[in-house]
Amino acid sequence: MTNHALTTQENALGDSSGNALGGSLHKAQERARWRGRLLVLLGYTLLTLGLTWPLVTHLTTHTPGIAQWAFDESTFLWNIWYLKASLVDHLQSPLHSELIWYPLGIDLVLYTYNFFHALIAQPLMLAFNLPLASNVALLLSTILSGYGVFLLVRTLLTRLKPHPQNAHQLAAFSAGALYAFASNRAIYAALGHYDMVTTQWIPFYALMLLRALDLTLPAARRRRAALLAGIFFAFTGLAEMITALFLGIFTLIVLAVVLGRRQGVWRQQLTATLVSLLVIGVTAAILWGPVLAPILTQFLTNDFSLKGWGEAIPLSVDLLGWFTPTVLHPLWGGDLVRELRRVQELAMADNGAGFRDLNTVFLGWVSLGLALLGAVRYRRTVRIWLWTALIFGLFTLGPFLQINGRYRFDLDGIEATIPLPFAILHYLPIIKANRAPNRNSVLLMLGLAVLAGYGVDWLLEQFAAWRNRGRPMPPWRAAPTKQTPNQPMAPRARKANNQLTNHLITQSPPLILTAVLTAAMLFEHLAIPAPLTDARIPAVYNEIVADPRPVSVLQTPLGWRDSFEVLGPERTQLQYYQTLHGKPMLGGNISRAPAFKLDYFRRIPFFQALVDLQFGRTVAPETLAAAQAQATDLMYLYNTGYVLLYPPIPERYPYADTWQATWDFVKATLPLEQPPFWTGDGIEAYRVVQPTGADHFTLDLGVADALPYRGEGWDESAEDTPYGMSATWATATTSRLFVPLRQVNPTATYTLRLQVHPFAYPGGPPQRVQATITNGQGNEWQGESYTLTDGWQEVSWAVPGRVLVDSLNHVDLQWAWTARPRMVLGGDRQIGSTGKELPLDADLNGFAEGGFMALFTEAGDQLDASAGRRGVNVTVLADDGAVLEKVGFDTAANGYESEALAQFLATVAPGRIVLVVSSGDATAYLSTAAVDGLRRLGADVTLDQLQGQHFALVGVQGAAPGSAAVEVNPDVAFLRISLPQDRRTLAAAVDWVRIEGEP
Repeated sequence: MTNHALTTQENALGDSSGNALGGSLHKAQERARWRGRLLVLLGYTLLTLGLTWPLVTHLTTHTPGIAQWAFDESTFLWNIWYLKASLVDHLQSPLHSELIWYPLGIDLVLYTYNFFHALIAQPLMLAFNLPLASNVALLLSTILSGYGVFLLVRTLLTRLKPHPQNAHQLAAFSAGALYAFASNRAIYAALGHYDMVTTQWIPFYALMLLRALDLTLPAARRRRAALLAGIFFAFTGLAEMITALFLGIFTLIVLAVVLGRRQGVWRQQLTATLVSLLVIGVTAAILWGPVLAPILTQFLTNDFSLKGWGEAIPLSVDLLGWFTPTVLHPLWGGDLVRELRRVQELAMADNGAGFRDLNTVFLGWVSLGLALLGAVRYRRTVRIWLWTALIFGLFTLGPFLQINGRYRFDLDGIEATIPLPFAILHYLPIIKANRAPNRNSVLLMLGLAVLAGYGVDWLLEQFAAWRNRGRPMPPWRAAPTKQTPNQPMAPRARKANNQLTNHLITQSPPLILTAVLTAAMLFEHLAIPAPLTDARIPAVYNEIVADPRPVSVLQTPLGWRDSFEVLGPERTQLQYYQTLHGKPMLGGNISRAPAFKLDYFRRIPFFQALVDLQFGRTVAPETLAAAQAQATDLMYLYNTGYVLLYPPIPERYPYADTWQATWDFVKATLPLEQPPFWTGDGIEAYRVVQPTGADHFTLDLGVADALPYRGEGWDESAEDTPYGMSATWATATTSRLFVPLRQVNPTATYTLRLQVHPFAYPGGPPQRVQATITNGQGNEWQGESYTLTDGWQEVSWAVPGRVLVDSLNHVDLQWAWTARPRMVLGGDRQIGSTGKELPLDADLNGFAEGGFMALFTEAGDQLDASAGRRGVNVTVLADDGAVLEKVGFDTAANGYESEALAQFLATVAPGRIVLVVSSGDATAYLSTAAVDGLRRLGADVTLDQLQGQHFALVGVQGAAPGSAAVEVNPDVAFLRISLPQDRRTLAAAVDWVRIEGEP
């Protein structure tokens, strides 16, 4: 940095010309710095436009993505629109939507929203259109990602070696280019994963975190840095929660390295560190809290974790992938569509060689070489970045090492896997919800880019030393000379003002070397032309948006998708088209969905048939008949005004093969107005013929046809007879019904009636019920609460017509409480008359072909408690239900086994719970000593009584004979010790619901 301080003599004399000179130099240096920053930003901007080609030529019509994949890019465009539509247009929370997954609606709490992207895109969306707004936000993310790493690396290098500044800037620019244009970001953009491209705040957070922990800085500067770190952390969380978790792990790495190398007064250092962390945490919580709080609530109250390993294995990085260019490389890549198809086929077959997913993380050969050079040459200085690259690199590999698509290896005849550190994350709360190990690459590439920056800087230093060998030291490396007051100011100021330009001119060889190294890294990560998808909305929706009726839209291909499952070939592009027409639609894409949401559609025959046809499966005749019978009623229920049949996208399977059968089914089943009112772009658009309808409706809840009318909070069975009536159980504190109405008179008063029987049990509290009616237009009405008596009764409310709509109405029945019959009805797990209770439910069954012992947890999960041998199986339980021992004795084979049984029973500790079941002919060699062991468990049996019989018993060691629970039978010995089996939560049984107008 140029020294512009006045000499001691000048300060003493208070020379006015010296003060003027110092101020002028400072201003010139500031201007030079700003020009330097703008030049760097300009460089990243030009690279961004070039390396995302041809996006810049389609900014208003196309977006990064590929039509043969999941259309996740359409999700993020929809997010931008829905944020404004919910908050501004409807004054509603953006964390719930009634416009998709119609008629159920869906929570967007765990949705991949990318709030930051959606927020900054609002002005351009309003001024121009959605594609432009999204594209500019993405391009800005790339530019700032590079600039953030540039600032980070320049700061690190300057603190390491104050001179020469120009070399540090060149190395920092090179590092920023690697991070911004690494192929992992290009792959994520091509797949539409815009949240993983919004990486710009990661390096800014890293820079501010390091400053906040730097005790050489004044406390005020550390606090300012901590405040900015908290802001950048919150911005990262608003873009993608998983990335914020990565930053949390990165923070632990930084703390471990920084605190590990500090010496001196630990208490003072620790206090300063904790203060900085507190400022970061509080700032991030304030900004991110409104979104984070409901997210954490969902995670704590619902199980949205992976089922087993979920997709963690296919979404891991193959070890060979680190060294293999991505499919997007123009020379070494391939056909992206064909590669995606290969991945799909491999996933269905679950065998064969080759990467199990697209290769998302290529480290680059030059990039890796420069990073290794930086790591070796500055190994003590770069420990933070070395550990960051190493730890997050291992995380990208997933739970098990994969090499060329294989993660099971034959080791001399033994199949084995090689566990990796990601397996630990799988068992940590909240963190385990991360289903894609490859996403850790956003921190891996940060560590790699910083290390590469150090490598470039070292090469530049060595190159400068070689060039200057035997030559005079360049002016910017020579010691600064003092300037006399009489020296003219203007030439000195101009020199400082043009310092960066002079450096670039005089340092053209280092500039060329840096350009070559940067170009080499950019070339190996090259991903052009960038795949683009057409974001122009078909003109057919201009006619639909002009329809003022609150109708819904059904489009094929039709499907519902969350991160774990797809029901039907969902096409999120159609959800994006909703940004024009704004009407509710069947289908939709979400990150996490409760099981009921998919089950609702899966149980309805029409959707069963449609999904099967779209997937190319044969539809069962009874399903097809039921679908045809209910189609008209479904269209009336959902008030579906339009059906749009979309042609297939080439090579987008399975719909590319099944679209004609799908069209034929829809045309033959649904009540469509003929001919289609629109046929452009290969689309056939139909109006639905709706009956006139009426302002009254009766729903019999106890029949199978009632399933489409039942939302959340009802028993899943189609038919039941609680309390002798064809009714359905309400199983939650809020039970939703869908009631279709037409010709509603807003000035009239309607009556809502229901026939109800509360779930009653001895000593239970009285049940209460309250009704609420809502609809998609913001109206809400709540009736009074009624106390129910024990028995069938009719309850009614007067409802103002203004809260009802000529469409689908939501009727929510709210109950005061629910209870499990298992817990409140009679029954216990007493073990005979031993005075001891079995900690778990148990079923024991002995018969000629075998025998089993099953234990059941409170959640209803079944545990096999038997050793599974022929003869006699014995299981010893702890008081909390844990299995201490399970042993089998083949008493059908010889007498030695019977003696071993007797000896084992004699060693069981007093008071232990013991389960015994016979399997097959267990009494062939059964001895008196073994029977005496059974008697010590409380079984009042003799050897003669057991001969030729099957038996099951649950006893307690040391109990008196006759006190155990015993079953002896020549055919089947079945013994159950259990609480009532009904584990449902019940509020009341409802027979029917009716809305009717005035007589």
